[in-house]
Amino acid sequence: MNPQNKFNLQQAIAQLKAKLERSPLIQQNPDSYQAVGTFYNQFLDKFQKLPKPGQVAVFAVGAIVVLTVFNSIVQLISALVTLGVLGVLIYIAYKLAISPDSSNTND
Repeated sequence: MNPQNKFNLQQAIAQLKAKLERSPLIQQNPDSYQAVGTFYNQFLDKFQKLPKPGQVAVFAVGAIVVLTVFNSIVQLISALVTLGVLGVLIYIAYKLAISPDSSNTND
């Protein structure tokens, strides 16, 4: 590679780096953090303004929703583990039952 081509290559790489720095693939929006904080503060204000029975009801419904989501996640993980174990058992059965038979036919 001659020095001219090497220089052009280095110049092209520098230009690409400059383009990437000017327009990143992921642009972070600092306002999104403020929006989440504002939403949380509004929710907390409304919750504190509720009477005690209303607060208990909101808490109970929230707890039911959280427990339902947690239960669903646990069931999903359990199903994935069961499928994994079943897959391993099927693979072992295949190796024990079918693979020895196929090696005998080649003899």
